[in-house]
Amino acid sequence: MSLPTGATVVGIKCSDGVVVATDSLITWGTFVLTDKGVKAFKLTDTIVLASAGLTSDYQMLVNRLKAQIKLYELNQKKEITVKALSKMLANTLYARRMAPLYVQTVVVGVDAEGPQLFTLDMGGSLIPDEFTATGSGTAPAYGVLEDGYRPTLTVKEAEEIAINAVKAGIARDAQSGGDIRVMSVTKSGVAERLVN
Repeated sequence: MSLPTGATVVGIKCSDGVVVATDSLITWGTFVLTDKGVKAFKLTDTIVLASAGLTSDYQMLVNRLKAQIKLYELNQKKEITVKALSKMLANTLYARRMAPLYVQTVVVGVDAEGPQLFTLDMGGSLIPDEFTATGSGTAPAYGVLEDGYRPTLTVKEAEEIAINAVKAGIARDAQSGGDIRVMSVTKSGVAERLVN
């Protein structure tokens, strides 16, 4: 489905963590709203969600998930896992499938099961993967990811591949641009940086 918004979002699972990188351009058709948009969000100390699609939809989704995470942790008396949060998100998206949220999301994190990466579409399909790309810059980003990925990548190595993948999306997709936001998740937590 063609959307009036664009993005390049990539995720890579590594031997010691997980990395996501996004562009920061928010567009509506051919109109640039801002080049300072945020498309990746820290949900817990070790889980990050990144999303392409309609900005208002993924902002609302992030706020809802943060509340659901608190309720889950109060009820279960333990921290939420990456898979449990991803399934919670999948259920939310599936319940809205007749009036969908226009989002393509990537959930990454580290828990007792190790580094994990899940991709979700608008209908709530939950796909575990080693690396992924979403948004209008997907095709050129995948070229870089497929060329550079190997299971033994470290977070530091994966960050450079992720940056290059988003750069490829920006170079070939008119609706991707701005700075590149990189978020890396390890057992120690979430590290974030902007690349111009």
